[in-house]
Amino acid sequence: MRFFSERIGRRSVAPGALAVCLFVAACGGSGVSKNDYVKSLNDAVASLQKSTASLGPDAVGGAGAVARLESGSKAMDVAAENFGKITPPDDAKHAHGQIVDGLHKLADTFDDAATAARSKDNDKLLKVLQGLDESTGARELQAATEELSSKGYKVQ
Repeated sequence: MRFFSERIGRRSVAPGALAVCLFVAACGGSGVSKNDYVKSLNDAVASLQKSTASLGPDAVGGAGAVARLESGSKAMDVAAENFGKITPPDDAKHAHGQIVDGLHKLADTFDDAATAARSKDNDKLLKVLQGLDESTGARELQAATEELSSKGYKVQ
């Protein structure tokens, strides 16, 4: 799973991870059906790609880096909280929990990057950003995506 584009020195974002994260940001309510769950996942891909594009090359330095990283962290925490309010289909409950947990952990990683940017520790900032796609949160999101796919959820 990849979370950043080559513009910041890493591979492109994995569509499955994008779908999961975007779904988190886009959904509301409870008791969604499997079809609604899948539709929300797939409809959200373009929005997440757009939101992660703002982290591009300027995320590794400059005056706006801290604000962008903090904003990304807050957005992931809010998305995780909102997603946690959704009652998933029974066969998606485990993956659903992984998504919530993974987003909170990914938010923590963004906080670490923001702290490094704030202290102008560019080596640490670059290390955090380059390791983002292999972070604990990213691995949980990938596992959730794979689990949903294995259960017939057509995550694109």
